[in-house]
Amino acid sequence: MPKKATMNGINFYRDIEPLEPDISTIFHPRNFSDIPSDWFVVISDIKNSTAAVQAGKQNDVNLVAAGSLIAALNVAKERDVEIPFFFGGDGSTFLAPESLVQDLLTRLALHNTNSIRNFGLEMHIGSVSIPEVIQSGHFIKIAKVKHGSGFNKAFALGDGLKYAEQVVKSSAVKTNGLPDDPAELNMNGLECRWDKVKPPKAENEIACYLIETIDPTRQLEVYRNVLLKTEEIYGNMDQRHPLSVKRLRLFLGFKKVKMEMLARFGRWKFRYFALNYLETLFSHVWLIYNWKIRNLRGRQYLTQLVAGADTLTIDGRIITIISGRKEMRMQFLKYLESQEIAGHLIYGHHIDRESLMTCYIENRDAKHIHFVDGSDGGYTEASKELKQKMKAL
Repeated sequence: MPKKATMNGINFYRDIEPLEPDISTIFHPRNFSDIPSDWFVVISDIKNSTAAVQAGKQNDVNLVAAGSLIAALNVAKERDVEIPFFFGGDGSTFLAPESLVQDLLTRLALHNTNSIRNFGLEMHIGSVSIPEVIQSGHFIKIAKVKHGSGFNKAFALGDGLKYAEQVVKSSAVKTNGLPDDPAELNMNGLECRWDKVKPPKAENEIACYLIETIDPTRQLEVYRNVLLKTEEIYGNMDQRHPLSVKRLRLFLGFKKVKMEMLARFGRWKFRYFALNYLETLFSHVWLIYNWKIRNLRGRQYLTQLVAGADTLTIDGRIITIISGRKEMRMQFLKYLESQEIAGHLIYGHHIDRESLMTCYIENRDAKHIHFVDGSDGGYTEASKELKQKMKAL
């Protein structure tokens, strides 16, 4: 049984014992803890992301959304605090103690200003206290799960994160005009140099799913059943993984390094651009010939990258990206439709040809996580279908 954390304090999340990533045992009430009353939900969500994707800015959306996570994780690292985080394709969500909230909002505002200037993408940014979530009739419970990236993954149940997102997105607060000194924009660890990634097998497709219960109090049962059905049809996490070592290729053009540079610094830095482009070319050779550098071979790093990819998020919804054959998708959709007709859940999905990802490299040897989405809009397009169904309800 996992160790329960104390109910208050900056180390609430750190003190939770991480679970083994076994779907059959994770979804039990004893594994999920209430959030302390002195913590907050912090939201960053790209405005009009659907229109941006339809305009062909999928790479920018992925970079800016993942960048907001990286900005927040660097704040937590600076303060030596472990925080839960959730990647949603066009935004990110965090849970954080009150002592970190203002630093998080300031850093996210800097990232937002930079994103507007360099990528034409603006975000909703804000925070909602846990007491406000509870007093409004919503709830959040959280578990911590081991992940191959060296980071722990949070699984959240309840409708509290969704409520907080709605509050922030409906707020009239403007983030323009906040401090925008690029020197304060700590985006260390951000990398986005990978080319779009084809499925592991030529006959496979990439499928993005967003699945949400009608009744939040039934999430334990419904999500456990959905994920077990996912494994039954698509296979385990390795078998349905959208990435594979043999398909990973660095993008050797200038564009990716330029995007990374602008996301990190907000301006041209020729020395950074030149050195990192040369590093990309060298890394390409390192990976091809599997050289050993600092006790790490190229193929070993690629294996770690696949294991460290973020392909399943549970933030009150199931958000997942999967590789499999078309007939697997049809079988899974048949199951989801039956559950939807029965009133247990609603879902959105989107089919992509490839995956794309943005990476956070805290330590290349042991601690790096890779935020994956579909190359043609993936999660954003799946969310569009889900929202249309919600309106119908």
